[in-house]
Amino acid sequence: MLNKFFLLFGFVILFSGKVYSKTNFYQVTGAVASVEVLKTYTKQRVPKDEKRCSIQRVPVNQNAQKFGADNFIGALIGGAIGNQIGSGGGKSGSTAIGALIGSEIVRSEKANSNENYVEKEVCRIQKIIHTETIEQISGYRLNIEIDGEIISLNSNRSYNPGDLITLTKKITYTLN
Repeated sequence: MLNKFFLLFGFVILFSGKVYSKTNFYQVTGAVASVEVLKTYTKQRVPKDEKRCSIQRVPVNQNAQKFGADNFIGALIGGAIGNQIGSGGGKSGSTAIGALIGSEIVRSEKANSNENYVEKEVCRIQKIIHTETIEQISGYRLNIEIDGEIISLNSNRSYNPGDLITLTKKITYTLN
């Protein structure tokens, strides 16, 4: 126990002594020997509208979707048949359903009889995601000739080779 006390006391005395040091700051001028541009690259996903076209077979006669006199006649015939089939309170419903069925039969016949097709370019706008790489300047690495040697420092500001640059030189002296 006593040995531990002396050991602890010795460490306190050893490390509690004054440390002697001196630091000097100097302004020195150097010349820029070379400049390297530092860049960062980021990838970004950008949506763009792109026109996509293809050749498709399209019917020449587009009248199959229109409601014409022949559809009206089909509706009348279908309504008359529905009227004959229906009885009592369901007679008006049968007539309406028969008219719809008769009109649809005529429309379907017009579409089926339309066998003339032409090849036509059909275009549509589609969203496409492109990946773009963006290049940004993040700084400059300067090689500076100073005190007979070349040192490298990074800077946010660009310089040209041959430019004079002022640096702060810090020298610290300590007693061991």
